[in-house]
Amino acid sequence: MNDHAGVVRVVRHYPAAGRRDEVAGVLKAAAEAARNATGCFGAQVAGSDKDEDQLVLISRWESREAMERFHSQPEFTGLQRMLESSLVDPPEAEIFTTA
Repeated sequence: MNDHAGVVRVVRHYPAAGRRDEVAGVLKAAAEAARNATGCFGAQVAGSDKDEDQLVLISRWESREAMERFHSQPEFTGLQRMLESSLVDPPEAEIFTTA
């Protein structure tokens, strides 16, 4: 098995005022669920040195198919819905693939 991710997904979240801890908790739950998913090499929540208000969910995947399979499961979509009222704007996702 390849030990390097073929896909890296970076999603930027902007919590509403006073909701940062709440958003961080939901993102950490999403990262934990991703880590247990088939095809995931790891997931974590991080802050940005360029924008203190931003929380970033980073996940590394074996393939786009594995990533999409996880993101369509109720355990992820339910967490995603929990965030909707806690964010200033919709999350911004960027997907990187191995060159």
